[in-house]
Amino acid sequence: MKIGLISRCETSRGLGIQTKAVFDNLPIERVLLIRMPRPDCEERPDWYPGATQVDYDPRGWTIDERVAREWMDGLDVVFSVETLYDKRFPEWAKQMGVKTVIQGNPEFIRHGLTGYEDLIHPDAWWWPTSWRTDLLPPGTLMPVPMPDHEPTGAQGGRLRIVHIAGKRAFHDRNGTDIVASMLGVLRADVHVTMHGLDHCLPDLPRPRRWTMEVENIGVEDRWSMYDNQHILIMPRRYAGLCLPALEAASRGVAVLMTDCSPNRELAQLFITPRRVRRINVAAGQIDSHDVNHLDLARDIDMLASSPQIVREAQRRAWSDVPRWSEWKQKYLDEFAKIIG
Repeated sequence: MKIGLISRCETSRGLGIQTKAVFDNLPIERVLLIRMPRPDCEERPDWYPGATQVDYDPRGWTIDERVAREWMDGLDVVFSVETLYDKRFPEWAKQMGVKTVIQGNPEFIRHGLTGYEDLIHPDAWWWPTSWRTDLLPPGTLMPVPMPDHEPTGAQGGRLRIVHIAGKRAFHDRNGTDIVASMLGVLRADVHVTMHGLDHCLPDLPRPRRWTMEVENIGVEDRWSMYDNQHILIMPRRYAGLCLPALEAASRGVAVLMTDCSPNRELAQLFITPRRVRRINVAAGQIDSHDVNHLDLARDIDMLASSPQIVREAQRRAWSDVPRWSEWKQKYLDEFAKIIG
């Protein structure tokens, strides 16, 4: 079975992180590396020795057909995350007898929407969570696995919480502004760590009883963000795959998220939103859930004095996260079914 991977190499982008993990854990025959015209973070094309590189044209949403066809020749299946980068790609693949698989992000899927009737579906859609699957093209639930790490989360002691803003996504997706407001009313004696990229964090209040570390540029080793932490707080406004939640869990760090779909699949601790709004994304209108910062502060105050709840949440995070040791063969079995 010859698997081709369409990949990215941005070190601080989810598509780069996710496709690099696939390359590291599956027997990939060859890589088609998409090069963006204006990357907004460091790139590591050396991640993929011998890869075929192709430029992406954002004006026409296209890649070079000749390069893609030459790269695809002789493959059984092509796997990509979110997109195939050219709406003609599924047709090229069909003409060459190659199957295509997209592990989609539901907020960006335009297939089936008015005005996009000409979009051709891949041979298989894989969905990383159950979010919106009742509205999406039929597909298989295929979680995004994590490495088999040793737990590095904090054990006992003063509560340590971390928030990861990452690249600030549309409509403050990770709830970073909510966390900033929460800090202004937090009473508990906890240690807070805030991670941003390219100075994206908002103004933060001065610590009172609590102490704080701020990293607002970006770390060399993203896994270090979870070392010696008890809880990742992520009051996400709208849902979908959340790589920091999975990464934190794989290191034995509990995850606190907004109680909305599909976060019960990603977290162990939950906070109820006060308001739900409709916002426009590429896939149409979706729900955005607003957590109240006072509610979040109250929950952190409670957890600071509840070490048993925190320990149990950490245990469940560590035991329930999908791992490549379990999912590698499931991925290969699904590819085999698609190839037939």
